Amino acid sequence: MNTLVRIQVACEDEEKGRRALREAFAVFKRIDHLTSRFPEGEPAPSAPGDVLRINDKAGLGSVQVSDDTIEILQRSNYYAGLSGGAFDVSLGPVMDCWDFGQDKQYVPASEKIGKALKLVDYRNIEIDPGQKTVFLTEPGMSLDLGGVAKGYATDKAVKTLRELGIKHALINAGGNVYALGTGPDGAPWRVGVQDPRNSEGIVAVLALKDSAAATSGDYQRYFEQGCIRYHHIIVPSTGQQARDLIQTTVIAESATDADILSTALFVLGPRHGMSFVQSLPDTGAVLIGPDKLVSVTANLNNQLTFTGEGGYQVAGYASKER
Repeated sequence: MNTLVRIQVACEDEEKGRRALREAFAVFKRIDHLTSRFPEGEPAPSAPGDVLRINDKAGLGSVQVSDDTIEILQRSNYYAGLSGGAFDVSLGPVMDCWDFGQDKQYVPASEKIGKALKLVDYRNIEIDPGQKTVFLTEPGMSLDLGGVAKGYATDKAVKTLRELGIKHALINAGGNVYALGTGPDGAPWRVGVQDPRNSEGIVAVLALKDSAAATSGDYQRYFEQGCIRYHHIIVPSTGQQARDLIQTTVIAESATDADILSTALFVLGPRHGMSFVQSLPDTGAVLIGPDKLVSVTANLNNQLTFTGEGGYQVAGYASKER
């Protein structure tokens, strides 16, 4: 998943706690293997995971996959439809154009992006839950689960911790956080919302209990050329960067949903994004624009404390639309 995963558990039985950590990390490794788009060659080649096999058979035939992959794709396509395509896991061909994994970055030609965009459409992902198969209907299509895999793995790791009797834990998977229960002191876990323009700064502090928070920003994977920042959050309809926000944080009961929605809101922008998240039950969001103006859903009023640092201005708490 190309990120640092940190898991903390609070447990009186040390061996029980260490076992829980081992099994939770094993969950991340398993989901990482299933969802990776790239061959795993180090330290030794392994059998290709589901996403690699699905992409290899694009336009040719269906692929038998795990229950996890079916669940990830169904949830992804649900939010793709709900958001009008703002989130789309068939974005692989466009992500290949930008190629953020390379040492030398460049802005791809518009013709190259235009060709790749013809292959992007979540409706061309055929999912058969009964047969446990997935089929990309067009040759050249490819899945990119970078906007959902960490959240899904976090949910599965939390499920494992609960089954092992762990009542207090905090998982941080590259900006995807889940707070299991309270902290060891009985108070909610306190999680910082990073300053998108200062990696050492905190814009606000969230109080979390049995809930997830996922953050997306234009500073996580990017390069600059001609004084322009080119980051990895791409608008599926244009193949270009979403630029109306610089950071989104979503709070929800599910880490999978929070992960997906943090990307979808970033693409939708402040006005449409806020309207969209207000329509979702039990979901909160913090949206930060390039002008350092912060918009917040009203349901976070009692669990969010702003630091007042970094020059950010809170525009107000947006109430649910009736």
